[in-house]
Amino acid sequence: MNTRTWIVGAAFAAVSACAFAAPVAYEGVLSPAVPVTGRVGGFSWFLDIGTGVDYWQFAGQAGQTVSFTVDRLNANLDPGLSFYSGITSADTSQFSANGNWGGLTFIGNLDDERPPSVMPGLGGDPSGSFVLPSSGNYTVVVGGGNSTDAGAYPYRLTMAVAAPIPEPPLWAILAIGLVGLQCWRRLRG
Repeated sequence: MNTRTWIVGAAFAAVSACAFAAPVAYEGVLSPAVPVTGRVGGFSWFLDIGTGVDYWQFAGQAGQTVSFTVDRLNANLDPGLSFYSGITSADTSQFSANGNWGGLTFIGNLDDERPPSVMPGLGGDPSGSFVLPSSGNYTVVVGGGNSTDAGAYPYRLTMAVAAPIPEPPLWAILAIGLVGLQCWRRLRG
Protein backbone atom coordinates (compact mmCIF):
# COMPACT_ATOMS: atom_id res chain seq x y z
CA MET A 1 0.00 0.00 0.00
CA ASN A 2 2.85 2.37 0.80
CA THR A 3 4.48 1.69 -2.58
CA ARG A 4 1.18 2.29 -4.38
CA THR A 5 0.76 5.65 -2.62
CA TRP A 6 4.32 6.62 -3.55
CA ILE A 7 3.76 5.66 -7.24
CA VAL A 8 0.46 7.56 -7.41
CA GLY A 9 2.09 10.59 -5.75
CA ALA A 10 5.06 10.49 -8.13
CA ALA A 11 2.74 10.18 -11.15
CA PHE A 12 0.65 13.12 -9.92
CA ALA A 13 3.80 15.24 -9.43
CA ALA A 14 5.01 14.38 -12.94
CA VAL A 15 1.65 15.27 -14.49
CA SER A 16 1.49 18.51 -12.49
CA ALA A 17 5.01 19.49 -13.59
CA CYS A 18 4.11 18.85 -17.23
CA ALA A 19 0.93 20.90 -16.92
CA PHE A 20 2.89 23.99 -15.84
CA ALA A 21 5.93 23.41 -18.05
CA ALA A 22 5.48 24.77 -21.55
CA PRO A 23 7.94 25.93 -24.20
CA VAL A 24 7.93 29.60 -25.14
CA ALA A 25 5.36 30.32 -27.85
CA TYR A 26 5.85 33.64 -29.63
CA GLU A 27 2.73 35.74 -30.21
CA GLY A 28 4.13 36.93 -33.54
CA VAL A 29 6.75 39.02 -35.31
CA LEU A 30 6.96 42.77 -34.62
CA SER A 31 7.06 45.17 -37.57
CA PRO A 32 7.96 48.86 -37.26
CA ALA A 33 4.96 51.17 -36.69
CA VAL A 34 2.47 48.27 -36.68
CA PRO A 35 0.84 48.02 -33.22
CA VAL A 36 0.10 44.57 -31.81
CA THR A 37 -2.12 43.64 -28.88
CA GLY A 38 -2.15 40.92 -26.28
CA ARG A 39 -3.28 39.94 -22.77
CA VAL A 40 -0.98 39.36 -19.80
CA GLY A 41 -1.25 38.50 -16.13
CA GLY A 42 -1.29 41.40 -13.69
CA PHE A 43 1.88 40.35 -11.81
CA SER A 44 3.45 38.03 -14.42
CA TRP A 45 6.42 40.22 -15.38
CA PHE A 46 7.18 41.37 -11.82
CA LEU A 47 7.03 37.82 -10.37
CA ASP A 48 8.79 36.11 -13.34
CA ILE A 49 5.73 34.01 -14.23
CA GLY A 50 6.67 32.95 -17.75
CA THR A 51 3.23 31.55 -18.59
CA GLY A 52 1.58 34.92 -17.91
CA VAL A 53 3.73 37.13 -20.18
CA ASP A 54 3.67 37.56 -23.98
CA TYR A 55 6.73 36.89 -26.15
CA TRP A 56 7.32 38.79 -29.42
CA GLN A 57 10.24 38.58 -31.85
CA PHE A 58 11.87 40.56 -34.65
CA ALA A 59 15.12 40.66 -36.61
CA GLY A 60 17.39 43.71 -36.54
CA GLN A 61 20.75 45.03 -37.68
CA ALA A 62 23.67 46.10 -35.51
CA GLY A 63 23.52 49.82 -34.71
CA GLN A 64 19.78 50.22 -35.31
CA THR A 65 17.87 52.07 -32.61
CA VAL A 66 14.61 50.33 -31.69
CA SER A 67 11.97 52.05 -29.58
CA PHE A 68 9.13 50.33 -27.75
CA THR A 69 5.91 51.79 -26.37
CA VAL A 70 3.43 49.75 -24.32
CA ASP A 71 -0.02 51.20 -23.66
CA ARG A 72 -2.32 49.63 -21.08
CA LEU A 73 -5.81 49.06 -22.40
CA ASN A 74 -7.23 48.51 -18.91
CA ALA A 75 -6.52 50.80 -15.95
CA ASN A 76 -5.82 47.80 -13.67
CA LEU A 77 -2.70 46.79 -15.64
CA ASP A 78 0.76 48.15 -14.80
CA PRO A 79 2.79 46.89 -17.80
CA GLY A 80 6.51 46.10 -17.91
CA LEU A 81 8.79 45.16 -20.83
CA SER A 82 12.03 43.14 -21.04
CA PHE A 83 14.33 43.03 -24.07
CA TYR A 84 16.70 40.19 -25.05
CA SER A 85 19.11 39.24 -27.81
CA GLY A 86 18.15 35.92 -29.44
CA ILE A 87 15.03 33.80 -29.61
CA THR A 88 14.24 30.69 -27.59
CA SER A 89 12.06 27.63 -27.26
CA ALA A 90 13.08 27.15 -23.61
CA ASP A 91 10.57 26.30 -20.92
CA THR A 92 8.57 29.32 -19.71
CA SER A 93 9.45 28.39 -16.11
CA GLN A 94 12.98 29.70 -16.82
CA PHE A 95 11.70 33.23 -17.56
CA SER A 96 13.54 36.09 -15.88
CA ALA A 97 12.46 39.70 -16.40
CA ASN A 98 15.88 40.99 -15.31
CA GLY A 99 18.50 38.55 -16.55
CA ASN A 100 19.68 35.99 -19.07
CA TRP A 101 17.58 32.84 -19.42
CA GLY A 102 16.85 30.05 -21.91
CA GLY A 103 19.72 31.06 -24.20
CA LEU A 104 18.56 34.70 -24.34
CA THR A 105 20.93 37.54 -23.44
CA PHE A 106 19.29 40.26 -21.34
CA ILE A 107 19.67 43.76 -22.81
CA GLY A 108 17.36 45.82 -20.58
CA ASN A 109 13.84 46.51 -19.42
CA LEU A 110 11.32 49.33 -19.36
CA ASP A 111 8.80 50.13 -16.62
CA ASP A 112 7.03 53.32 -15.55
CA GLU A 113 8.89 55.67 -17.93
CA ARG A 114 5.82 57.76 -18.74
CA PRO A 115 2.39 58.41 -17.26
CA PRO A 116 -0.30 56.01 -18.48
CA SER A 117 -1.09 57.32 -21.96
CA VAL A 118 -4.34 55.54 -22.75
CA MET A 119 -6.07 55.58 -19.38
CA PRO A 120 -5.03 56.40 -15.82
CA GLY A 121 -3.93 53.62 -13.50
CA LEU A 122 -1.15 52.33 -11.32
CA GLY A 123 2.47 53.10 -12.18
CA GLY A 124 3.44 54.25 -15.63
CA ASP A 125 3.62 52.75 -19.10
CA PRO A 126 6.90 51.49 -20.60
CA SER A 127 8.53 53.52 -23.34
CA GLY A 128 12.17 53.71 -24.36
CA SER A 129 14.90 52.90 -26.88
CA PHE A 130 17.77 50.46 -27.26
CA VAL A 131 20.65 50.32 -29.75
CA LEU A 132 21.00 46.81 -31.18
CA PRO A 133 24.42 45.38 -30.29
CA SER A 134 24.51 42.93 -33.22
CA SER A 135 22.57 41.78 -36.25
CA GLY A 136 20.17 38.93 -35.57
CA ASN A 137 16.96 37.96 -33.80
CA TYR A 138 15.56 39.65 -30.70
CA THR A 139 12.87 38.86 -28.13
CA VAL A 140 10.54 41.37 -26.46
CA VAL A 141 8.53 40.25 -23.41
CA VAL A 142 5.51 42.18 -22.06
CA GLY A 143 3.82 41.39 -18.75
CA GLY A 144 2.20 42.89 -15.69
CA GLY A 145 4.17 44.64 -12.97
CA ASN A 146 2.43 46.08 -9.94
CA SER A 147 -1.13 45.74 -11.25
CA THR A 148 -4.22 45.81 -9.04
CA ASP A 149 -4.58 42.00 -9.20
CA ALA A 150 -3.41 38.91 -11.12
CA GLY A 151 -6.17 39.10 -13.75
CA ALA A 152 -5.46 38.96 -17.49
CA TYR A 153 -5.31 42.46 -18.95
CA PRO A 154 -5.00 43.81 -22.52
CA TYR A 155 -2.17 46.02 -23.80
CA ARG A 156 -0.87 47.48 -27.08
CA LEU A 157 2.83 47.26 -28.09
CA THR A 158 4.34 49.46 -30.80
CA MET A 159 7.91 49.26 -32.13
CA ALA A 160 9.76 51.94 -34.10
CA VAL A 161 13.11 51.43 -35.83
CA ALA A 162 15.70 54.04 -36.84
CA ALA A 163 18.36 53.09 -39.38
CA PRO A 164 21.88 52.69 -38.05
CA ILE A 165 24.14 55.71 -38.46
CA PRO A 166 26.62 54.77 -41.17
CA GLU A 167 30.28 54.99 -40.26
CA PRO A 168 32.45 57.01 -42.62
CA PRO A 169 34.82 54.91 -44.72
CA LEU A 170 38.40 54.60 -43.51
CA TRP A 171 39.78 56.54 -46.49
CA ALA A 172 37.56 59.54 -45.61
CA ILE A 173 38.82 59.60 -42.02
CA LEU A 174 42.43 59.36 -43.22
CA ALA A 175 41.90 62.18 -45.75
CA ILE A 176 40.39 64.48 -43.10
CA GLY A 177 43.33 63.76 -40.82
CA LEU A 178 45.88 64.54 -43.55
CA VAL A 179 44.12 67.80 -44.45
CA GLY A 180 44.07 68.77 -40.76
CA LEU A 181 47.78 67.96 -40.43
CA GLN A 182 48.58 70.07 -43.54
CA CYS A 183 46.61 73.04 -42.12
CA TRP A 184 48.38 72.72 -38.79
CA ARG A 185 51.81 72.75 -40.52
CA ARG A 186 50.91 75.88 -42.49
CA LEU A 187 49.78 77.70 -39.35
CA ARG A 188 53.00 76.81 -37.52
CA GLY A 189 55.34 77.57 -40.25
